[in-house]
Amino acid sequence: MLIVFYKIKHSIVIPTIVFLLVFSASAFADTGTGVTSGDAVSEDKKENVKEVARVEVTGSRLAEDIREVPAPAYVITKEEIEMSGARSTQEVLDRVPGVNGLRNSSASALDKSVVVRGLTTEVLLLVDGIPFRTSSYGTGVSMGSPFDLRTIPLENIERIEVVKGASSAVYGSNAAGGVINIITKKGMEESGGMLLIEGGNHGWFRGSVRGTAVLSDDVKVTVGYTKTQETSEINIRNKGDGTYDKATDYRGNDFAFGIEKGSWAFSGAWGDFDSDWENTYNNDLSTVYKNTQENKYRRFAITYADESNTSKIYYNDNEKDYSFYSDPLYISSYDYKDSSMGLMFNRKQEIFGLTGVWGFEWRREQSEYKGLSDSAWGETKDTPYDLKRDGFSPYLEVSVPVGDMGLDIGLRYEHWSVDEGETVSELIPRLSLNWESPSGKIWYLTAGRFFAMPSFYQIFMPDRNYGTPNPDLKPEKGWTYDIGVKDEKASNPWSFGVFYMDMEDKIKYESDPITWVGQYVNLDQYRAWGIEAEIKLNFHENWSYTQGISWTDAEEKTAGTDNWTRSNMPRLDLSGSLNYAKGPWAGELNAHFYGDRNIDGGVYKDDGIFLMNASVSWKEGDHKLVLSCTNIFDREFVLDDQGYINPERKFILSWQYEF
Repeated sequence: MLIVFYKIKHSIVIPTIVFLLVFSASAFADTGTGVTSGDAVSEDKKENVKEVARVEVTGSRLAEDIREVPAPAYVITKEEIEMSGARSTQEVLDRVPGVNGLRNSSASALDKSVVVRGLTTEVLLLVDGIPFRTSSYGTGVSMGSPFDLRTIPLENIERIEVVKGASSAVYGSNAAGGVINIITKKGMEESGGMLLIEGGNHGWFRGSVRGTAVLSDDVKVTVGYTKTQETSEINIRNKGDGTYDKATDYRGNDFAFGIEKGSWAFSGAWGDFDSDWENTYNNDLSTVYKNTQENKYRRFAITYADESNTSKIYYNDNEKDYSFYSDPLYISSYDYKDSSMGLMFNRKQEIFGLTGVWGFEWRREQSEYKGLSDSAWGETKDTPYDLKRDGFSPYLEVSVPVGDMGLDIGLRYEHWSVDEGETVSELIPRLSLNWESPSGKIWYLTAGRFFAMPSFYQIFMPDRNYGTPNPDLKPEKGWTYDIGVKDEKASNPWSFGVFYMDMEDKIKYESDPITWVGQYVNLDQYRAWGIEAEIKLNFHENWSYTQGISWTDAEEKTAGTDNWTRSNMPRLDLSGSLNYAKGPWAGELNAHFYGDRNIDGGVYKDDGIFLMNASVSWKEGDHKLVLSCTNIFDREFVLDDQGYINPERKFILSWQYEF
């Protein structure tokens, strides 16, 4: 099916019609009592569905299962991660319709982030329900994400839940495009462990060991370590003259530790990774800049959970030391340190006879920066800062019966006290009207307010070579509207939704094209609308096919103008996955097409991107082998007007042993 899409990649009409025909055939078929949405062809995936119902659900504190959330929701299991051949969490998330994981994806040496509904900075990352973000981010390709997905190794992930749409009423700042909740692995039921060894071309190596010791009926201890390397030269950017910037080295170490006792748990994850790459600038291809980046991260949490109450105390920090030089022209270094600590509590109970959840969060964010630039034209010392802000947020969610329908009402109040800045307060509502038909289909109409604080880096812009501060920078605010229907309990589960987003004061970096000096400013307006759909066809006990489609049209308008400017992100996102499982064998053929792209400048082609991956696995007893190939046809596509490209073809062979 996707090969046909590729041949007609300049047209969106035919692939859309094909999808809707398949979609409609399933939507109006008798759903019966067959396979549910979480069911897969193998028993391993059936067990994964049971696990979802026992944990906190992403996107709603009222729902008991993510399939009940009145929003576009997706789950990626650990089995799917193992089969994907992915090197990073970013590559795994690229499998979700409307989540673009190509950004800076060519080599492990580059920061990893994603784009959801055309947004980057306004996407919230949770790790086990706890926000994990920094305040040292700007906008655009180089500095545009509040998190780096390299801080979450694949070997530590149990599953990933993605919920689209405004979730600020549930989680607070930054949850405009959606929420990504990464649920990490916990201790096993019995003492044992897992060993993973993986190798591939381009100097790829990953080794991991993880084990659990069950000390008593309700006490277990888990430890883990992962080593990752990518040591050969890898093309990361097409300069436009036939030559490339290259990544030269990446080395990472990740550690995990956890203790579980009854309703209590302590979890810790920490690590470091070093990256080296070389780059030039289009106006000066002769000068090569050698870049080095050293990162460290730490996450610690103590949690308590019973049938009604959940509480969490946490501490996170991220350090990034970035430097580059070009002999004899330039030497620069930039040091960032971000930390956050917080307390979270919520209780599920009846409130005036209604099903409800109430709670509060307290969070402190602290950010430090210092930098130095020494060039042939003299030394420039950046303006350092060491600032913090405290936020307190009470919230309430209740479900009100409206005839046969339910009206979920969420209300959150955000109050932030900011060093050297104005106090910010915002009331954030969300309303969701939903109805489950007798056949099991869930219809929903949701309107939610969102809110995103500017980062300290955006406000103070300490790099004086490129910008000036903007103490008047305002938070981004707006509304998202979703209407959709899904039948996750059908024998062939499917979902379809339409969304519209309207944002005020979107933050963007604008600079002088000659001096390069600029400032982070608030735009007049940002808007986006689109459709998102997915269907899984379980057409045989051993075979299934999943088709996803996303169309997003995003525009922004600069202050003082009446003209809307189109976003540079691809509008069309088509993904398909053919899966097979029988006995010890499993296989997957996965394809992705990005169409209707827009690259400014005229230097690079903006034709459609078509990438195909494949994997096959064999499991016998405690041993499992997986052979995967990404970008089978070794096609190269330029992703943006800077010339960054997609990953080259890669073969990876992994061996996993459980003991």
